[in-house]
Amino acid sequence: MMLLCCFFLISACFTQGVMAEVVSLTDSTFEHQTQASTGATTGSWLVMFSIPSCESCQSLKPVLEELSQDEALYERGIVFGSVDCTESIAVCQRFSVSKLPTVVYLHKKQLYTFETTPKEEFPTPLVDRLKNFVLQDFSSTEASSIPDPPSFMDAMMEPLNKLYEAGMASPLLGIAIAMMAAMLFMTVLVLVYVLVRGVTNGDATTETKSKQNKTKKN
Repeated sequence: MMLLCCFFLISACFTQGVMAEVVSLTDSTFEHQTQASTGATTGSWLVMFSIPSCESCQSLKPVLEELSQDEALYERGIVFGSVDCTESIAVCQRFSVSKLPTVVYLHKKQLYTFETTPKEEFPTPLVDRLKNFVLQDFSSTEASSIPDPPSFMDAMMEPLNKLYEAGMASPLLGIAIAMMAAMLFMTVLVLVYVLVRGVTNGDATTETKSKQNKTKKN
């Protein structure tokens, strides 16, 4: 009997020790940790997009923290994350976050949005609503493809786009931005040319050496 009690105590401690927490996701860590666009086996993610000044967002945080300690969800491989849209603007733009808080469920390369309202006070039953949503109710909502992470060129052009939007009223600033974009485009073309030329020269050098070796052998 004593051994059985010890077994249950150890099991309880172990289970409690492996409970997860809400993961703070940023522009630089989001894709690496969630593997959202690739559908890799990092689990399914319930992610909240918020800002510190949003009262509803702050009210929702304890709900996510409670769910992150739920054993049933943990065993199903469901991970909880949060994104601060004041610091990680790129991720919030990627997911077209237009209202706060926004809660999405990323599951098998599909995105499901949990419906909330800006003034909702998130009472205690919301814990059950969210739990049921990630376990089964999400399947009855409309699914959409998870947007791809921004490419290298997207990341390069984003600052220029912001400058362009800010400088629409100034013709001179618009001209300067257009010249910067043209220079960036030319730089990319030159880099591509150099890389292609380098590969071509390398192949030619290898072929020449091969012919020389055959000549020596003959």
